[in-house]
Amino acid sequence: MRDTLFVNARFILPHRGNEDAEWLLARQGKIVSSGRGAVPAADEILDLGGTTVIPGPVDAHCHLVSYGIMRAREADLRGASSLSEIRRRLEAHLRTGGFGTGDGRWVLGRGFDQELLEEGRWPEQADLDAICKDRPVRITRVCGHAMVANRMALEQAGLPNHHEDGFPPGVVTEERMGAVYDAVPKPSEPEWRAAAEWACRDAAAHGFVGVHSLMAHAHEMRALVRLRAVGPLPVRVVMQPPYAMLDALHASGIQTGFGDAWLRYGAIKLFSDGSLGARTAAMLEAYSDAPGVVGELIYTPEELSARVRRIVERGFQVCIHAIGDRAMEVTVDAMEASEALRSADPSASRFPFRIEHASVVNARLVERMRTLGITAAVQPQFARSDSWSPDRLGPERVAGCYAFRTLHEAGIGLAGSTDCPVESMVALAAICQMVTRPDWSPQEAIPLRQALRIFSEGSYRLLGSPAGTGALEPGQHADFVALAVDPETVAPNEIESIPVVATVVGGRVVYAA
Repeated sequence: MRDTLFVNARFILPHRGNEDAEWLLARQGKIVSSGRGAVPAADEILDLGGTTVIPGPVDAHCHLVSYGIMRAREADLRGASSLSEIRRRLEAHLRTGGFGTGDGRWVLGRGFDQELLEEGRWPEQADLDAICKDRPVRITRVCGHAMVANRMALEQAGLPNHHEDGFPPGVVTEERMGAVYDAVPKPSEPEWRAAAEWACRDAAAHGFVGVHSLMAHAHEMRALVRLRAVGPLPVRVVMQPPYAMLDALHASGIQTGFGDAWLRYGAIKLFSDGSLGARTAAMLEAYSDAPGVVGELIYTPEELSARVRRIVERGFQVCIHAIGDRAMEVTVDAMEASEALRSADPSASRFPFRIEHASVVNARLVERMRTLGITAAVQPQFARSDSWSPDRLGPERVAGCYAFRTLHEAGIGLAGSTDCPVESMVALAAICQMVTRPDWSPQEAIPLRQALRIFSEGSYRLLGSPAGTGALEPGQHADFVALAVDPETVAPNEIESIPVVATVVGGRVVYAA
């Protein structure tokens, strides 16, 4: 067994309060010891160049392989400020060989936010027809819960006369989007594998040692399994399949936890509602900026409870997307109804219920989550991106929007995440937005060392791991990130600009700047 000694760095140890270390010794990918002063003997010494090291962040909610496919096939529309800019980005994507050029069919883009457009409205069918009439065009909103399609795209999806109340022509939301997605030609198996490998390496390059990835297709899981068969992945991956795959996985004998330290199965994912940005998140009362609009539940409360029970019975952990306070309420109800069943099953009881997002809460919901031991994967970058939240929710409800400190101090297990490609998969950008807050919610900022624990230990807590898992402690994986600048020496809003020098996973340097 070879020992590797990492030296010439300041190792931040947030699980020990304000302590730090000057060296760290790893053996077979696990931490043996760390300390200050005299260094132990080792077979190999790696000089980290005077960097500052943080415990390895894990993105607890992202769309890893889909992100890789999107980067290859779709124009990036995030931050576009006008319809003309959307058009320019789509045209530039096609010129550089984006998907659609070779087969003469679909033109794709993702990431627009109608709230940022100078026109002050949604893109619509006529806008996309003006860009391209002889090809189907589809652009997806940044939240992934709404899209806009041109005439040809709607026709190919079997929706020639589609129109939804409250939206302009061409807008398709929630489950109705499936018909449009299904009409787009699917990637080949080599494309899926290339996308998976690229996305893993991109995560490592941007400071993540692992991810919990939502799986939309069996192709995504197959791509990761085949990459794992070749050797260790660049980052650790927990796959979270959709409910549609539950029976097939159960029939194969697969349950939550199946796999190894590099690739394993996590929770089965359900949706309870939509998004705040598209006003499809289910609210107890109407949106403050859209009287009469309350969003929508994906399932009736009874159907959601039945699906949760079915997941638990098949030995899987449950994670449910819930954003609005109405959706949060029915989600907690459904979990509470199956809590006795989960607790009684030794194979399921170690995996807590988890809510993805938990975006709008109130005091009653927080207490119920605490009592039931429900955990949450949260996205700090949303607090900045959703700058319109005070107008959308009003002064009372917005106090419970992205209430990370409130949830954390109530004892609710939190894990940090990006929801990439909704937000960028940049670890320090997400951590930065947890320690800083926009003007409408400064009270929800979390101190840096606590934020570092939420992004490392917190992600393991969601998997039911013992306390301290993910810390830079003996017996834990040698997973950490070396930074060019000490994040404790800069202003909080400067943390996201700190370069990643190296990412180490299992004692291996998987990324070096």
